[in-house]
Amino acid sequence: MAAIVDPNDEVNLTELAENIKKSLPAYARPIFLRIVHEVNTTTTFKLQKVQLRNEGFDIYKIDDALFVLDIKSGEYSPLNDIKYSQIMAGKFKL
Repeated sequence: MAAIVDPNDEVNLTELAENIKKSLPAYARPIFLRIVHEVNTTTTFKLQKVQLRNEGFDIYKIDDALFVLDIKSGEYSPLNDIKYSQIMAGKFKL
């Protein structure tokens, strides 16, 4: 998973997916994207990643926008209840 800070909701997912395809080999591409408005930091400006890691891609714990990579098309689509259930049941190809 990759968390992207986008305070103004300006991320173009199609363009981002194309750039990821060009820049990263298939094994290094993030399966999940989480779009956040801000990232919490410590007093020494280190990123607080523990909360992000603990929440994972659980749509019932997260209010941020979540997207999942469609392996066939290489595009990111919103992670909804149906896809989440399929992933958790092992029926969605990741």
